[in-house]
Amino acid sequence: MKNIMLVSLTFLTLSSCSNMQSDIEKVCELTTQTMEMMPKVLETSIKVGFGDENSKKEAQKELDKLQLEMEQTGEVVENIKSKYNEDEFQAAFLENCEVAKKMLEIGEGLQDIGE
Repeated sequence: MKNIMLVSLTFLTLSSCSNMQSDIEKVCELTTQTMEMMPKVLETSIKVGFGDENSKKEAQKELDKLQLEMEQTGEVVENIKSKYNEDEFQAAFLENCEVAKKMLEIGEGLQDIGE
């Protein structure tokens, strides 16, 4: 009986780690997609401010679509992160996601500029 409990506990532990790892991979993928969208968002934002009325309206529609997609992605990320201890998830995310490391470096660089 003890062996069954031990095997069950081990399986449960390993499967929860696997779930966190797959969730980290998903958040990393979504974060990467969001980062890749940023130049398009900036470009479209500029188009909203310049040009004739038709091109401004088209740019605004595209910008609204991009912003909605980013908001939905943010909600998915928050739902995933809410399943875990924030500090543990953040540490694992930074350790396993290259784009997260780059974002952290950029943030630190911006802080240095502000000081």
